[in-house]
Amino acid sequence: PQLQLAEELRPESTASIRIKEKDGKPMTYTIAIVDEGLLDLTRFKTPNPWNTFFARQSLGVRTWDVFDDVIGAYGGKIHQVLSVGGDESEAGSKNKKANRFKPMVTYLGPFNLENGAIREHKFNIPKYVGSVRAMVIATNAAKEAYGSDEKTAFVRKPVMILASLPRKITPQETVALPVTVFAMKPNIKQVKVKVAPNESYTIIGNSSETLRFNQPDEKMVYFTLKVNDFKGIGKVRVEASSGSEKATYEVEIDVLNPNPVTTEIKDVVLKAKEQNKIHFTAFGTKGTNVTTLELSTLPPINFTNRLAYLIRYPHGCVEQTTSSAFPQLYFPEIFELSEKKKQAIERNIKASITSLSNFQLSNGGLSYWQGGGRSNNWGTSYAGHFMMEASKKGYALPIGFKNKWINYQKDQARKWRNNDPYYNDALNQAYRLYTLSLANSPDLASMNRLKEVSGISNEAKLRLAAAYALIGKKAVANSIILELTVEKQTKSNGHNYGSKTRNNAMALETYTLVDNPTEAIKLAKEIAGALSSNAWMSTQTTAYSLLAISKYALRNGDSAGVTAKYSLNATGEEVSIGKSFFSKDIFVSKKENVVTVSNNGSGVLYVRVLNQGILPVGEEKVVQRNLQTTISYKTKKGVLIEPENLTQGTNFIAEVTIKNKTNTKVENIALTQ
Repeated sequence: PQLQLAEELRPESTASIRIKEKDGKPMTYTIAIVDEGLLDLTRFKTPNPWNTFFARQSLGVRTWDVFDDVIGAYGGKIHQVLSVGGDESEAGSKNKKANRFKPMVTYLGPFNLENGAIREHKFNIPKYVGSVRAMVIATNAAKEAYGSDEKTAFVRKPVMILASLPRKITPQETVALPVTVFAMKPNIKQVKVKVAPNESYTIIGNSSETLRFNQPDEKMVYFTLKVNDFKGIGKVRVEASSGSEKATYEVEIDVLNPNPVTTEIKDVVLKAKEQNKIHFTAFGTKGTNVTTLELSTLPPINFTNRLAYLIRYPHGCVEQTTSSAFPQLYFPEIFELSEKKKQAIERNIKASITSLSNFQLSNGGLSYWQGGGRSNNWGTSYAGHFMMEASKKGYALPIGFKNKWINYQKDQARKWRNNDPYYNDALNQAYRLYTLSLANSPDLASMNRLKEVSGISNEAKLRLAAAYALIGKKAVANSIILELTVEKQTKSNGHNYGSKTRNNAMALETYTLVDNPTEAIKLAKEIAGALSSNAWMSTQTTAYSLLAISKYALRNGDSAGVTAKYSLNATGEEVSIGKSFFSKDIFVSKKENVVTVSNNGSGVLYVRVLNQGILPVGEEKVVQRNLQTTISYKTKKGVLIEPENLTQGTNFIAEVTIKNKTNTKVENIALTQ
């Protein structure tokens, strides 16, 4: 084959390439036009099919096996068997990033060429500067003939420009935009460069400059941009002109506000047939405002805010990974959720199952952090508890996880002695036995042994009672509950991540299992009150409280449901559902807003409006509880510097000092800077 291509091509134009066979023979061929820079990365040479198909072979026997297919199918992760693709599309806009580099890659064909024919093909050249290689590969299968040809061409025009910006920019930052201007022909004497306006930034100073050239050369000009209070991907468009010659260049920037989501909450309780109004003011950067309306016949549990805290929590130890997903197992059954939220919950649970399988060690236990070499007692029981409940809800567990985990739990249960009040206390043992009962592999011998141990805490007794209740022995469970002492709750140690509210949640789970509504409703109200307050909760307390309330609601599902009407700024909707909780994100288009809610049901309706937004940079909310941090900025030689005076490209050290202001030891601290 032979190809004909111009020596020089212009960006943003349509070019043509002519193909013929040297001796006029028929052939089938394909064409590729590729950026030379990409080809150079791998020293890619234009393929020569003849060398491939007629290469000498040292062995005339070809061997293969299906070992990879077999072993890969049962590699211990269920998605290897059932994966149907599309994982990336589920993430949606999260995968959308500013695309700086759009390479020149074009593929055409296959085409057939008749005897003596010459064929011309058109292709579009994008906004690209450099050189490209055109390659044609041809064959005549009937005659076992093969061939190839190539041609390199420059892509340029008399005036070209190139601009550059940092990958990520924070709102209110000021950044220099360097623009390189190339004058490629002797007749280019004067070039005007201009930056077009955009909602993502404000131009400080001149928006246009004029450069003069005596000969073909390149020069730089700088513009100053201040990033606006903007969320998303901004676009900087630079234009250059010299007479009739014009050039443009666009560079995308990710404007990222690093502040966390701030939430304001307003509550109203409506009696039957009562109506009320809630006034609120939208705040935060444009595009970050979300208003969520919650209507519930249950006492408010701050569902949206508490769950958002768990899902958004940035550090993935075994406890926090479990906590982020555990309560979500029950929400679709209790709450009326949008299809979008249901899909998000399913993705979260599947991701947590996959992640937790990576914590499992060879002995079946789970380490506290991925890659750790020692099993964590409470973490193993807590994660296993979630996995067993997820399995009952229809989620597939990684192959081999359950059997290895059960063997570890049983081994630890048999080894347990009441002589380690800190790392492996009676509550740890009781919880371990509870999870084995949940997995339909109860260790009755160890359960009976723990029942006879004197002096164990009320929390351990309640958890042991739950283990008996799960296997149908409610009489034994109630006899253990009758042995509860009048002493106050024991202080939970750091190795079971407990608190008074968490322990109440575990107790509620037990009273729900043994059908004791009197004690259950007392605890449910107390836990709901804690959840709806503004008090801080650990991930363990948050998750277990939501979990216990959800199980309680499912067991006592005699609610009349939500029957109400709401309107935002006079635009309304009727709500009539059989479930006890309704949640909806409502669109807010102005700063001052009014939500009106009417309770059309016969019972009490709890109304909550959550107004969320990301505050602009510089208006962050400072929060400090029991830890004190100080940060100093230094040069590499240790000289203190002020962060306000740092310029782009400066190397510096941020030294963070953390002080524990309590009288107790604090463990498992994670720092995000």
